[in-house]
Amino acid sequence: MANRPEILWCPKGTGGASGKSGWRFPRNVERLLRAATFCRSTLHLFGGLAAWGVCLDIDPLTRPHVVGDAWLPPFAHHSFDVVILDPPYMSIPVEVKLGLFYAAAFIARESIWWFSTMWVGQPPGLRLVESWLVRAGENAQVRALQHFIPTREFGRPTPMTRGPARKYLHWMSAESAKSAATAPRSQVSGPRSGYE
Repeated sequence: MANRPEILWCPKGTGGASGKSGWRFPRNVERLLRAATFCRSTLHLFGGLAAWGVCLDIDPLTRPHVVGDAWLPPFAHHSFDVVILDPPYMSIPVEVKLGLFYAAAFIARESIWWFSTMWVGQPPGLRLVESWLVRAGENAQVRALQHFIPTREFGRPTPMTRGPARKYLHWMSAESAKSAATAPRSQVSGPRSGYE
């Protein structure tokens, strides 16, 4: 198990809200993640508004590269070097959270990054290698940033019968997926980690 978490301090004015987009990683978190994923194919499973890598999101209004469910991502085994998970939920039941980690572990060749208000214990088959407690800004909840590596092979994820994303399934209609796929990504800037 990794040592105690480090502290990652994000100064005032660098938190998660961004006038136009409504979301972004705090600057110091983004710097750390970009450095860790440099020259690696990167997938954001809740990343409709992420500025690098391939973005999957269930909400077509975020104009992700792929409209899809983070618990059932449409990617092949070991198709990305790194998978980043930053779910927008305040709490997720343990079994639902494990399903999310196992979906990410099926896709990730090298590592999984978790950024959330929830600290995750060591999921079976994953090893925590480094971690941070993140002060995301003034009057903001402290976040966990954790880096895991898979220690075994994982099978393809199977459909969940419950979970926080189930309420958004109406977005997954063929028409909404088609409109999202053809919409321009005006929010994206910077290199795209070798995928487009």
